[in-house]
Amino acid sequence: MKKKRGLKRYYRNLGNYSFVEHLDFSSGDNYWFNFYHFHIDNTGLGNKSWNSRKQHLDALFRIAEKLEDKLKNYSKDFQYWIMISENDSYEDSIYIHTKNPNDSEFPASIGFDNEKSLNTKLTEYLAQKDYNVQTKLLLDYDGKEDVNFVLTKSDLGLRIE
Repeated sequence: MKKKRGLKRYYRNLGNYSFVEHLDFSSGDNYWFNFYHFHIDNTGLGNKSWNSRKQHLDALFRIAEKLEDKLKNYSKDFQYWIMISENDSYEDSIYIHTKNPNDSEFPASIGFDNEKSLNTKLTEYLAQKDYNVQTKLLLDYDGKEDVNFVLTKSDLGLRIE
């Protein structure tokens, strides 16, 4: 197996996404989010081991903290959530959604089913975070069922049901 070079630098820079500073949280009619989201692990490297997954999750929550600080002062109605896949680090993402001209459902609903996860390390990791955690069973790209954790904060944005 070929060793990936530059991993220390990769992990060090993982949470340094400057795009957060460029997101426009203006209140004008031309500024909205239509299920805006981004994925922290665009390579799937977090699937190699728990240590790698944890580093990706740590970076994701550092970025979430920056976004949450900006959203606290956002004057429009919005929904904000973090979605973590039980088995695929590539799918871990942060979402922002507002009313928009694309006629997408707002407020959006997910329809939680609170499936139990078999990934105990991930469940324990997320339990330590200051979020409301619910789950939803979804199909992955291969058509296999995958438990997804949906994390929200009750004091940030509109409620997701």
